[in-house]
Amino acid sequence: MRAVADRRRHERGAAAVEFALVLPLLLVLLLGAIDWGYFFFLQEVVVNAAREGARAGSVIGDATASDAAAQTRATGYLTSAGLGALGCTVDVPASGVTLTPEAVQVSVSCPAGSVTGFTGVPPLTYLLPATTRAYVTMRR
Repeated sequence: MRAVADRRRHERGAAAVEFALVLPLLLVLLLGAIDWGYFFFLQEVVVNAAREGARAGSVIGDATASDAAAQTRATGYLTSAGLGALGCTVDVPASGVTLTPEAVQVSVSCPAGSVTGFTGVPPLTYLLPATTRAYVTMRR
């Protein structure tokens, strides 16, 4: 009986030490998963905004009106997704300048930061890209 009591006394606090050793690894995995999940969400919204803008510009025959429609639709998509205040930029080059007049191109760029602040720490800043971009070209 006494041997069991002595063993328990020597193992007191072992669970706390094991938890302290495992906790940093668990936090790295959890915070990294949250930041990467947000980045993938942001990437999908940016791609969809560029697609929506290009689609809106491709259905209108007039080049000037289609460029304006593409800009408006892509910006509206970002705003409705809650990214309007994030500082995203939508660029629709004038038709015929960089492309043929039969095509509309939309590029959307958004800064991608850390939600948790974990990957924004200087040694870990290389884990996530600084911005997310999408380029979509569609024929009119």
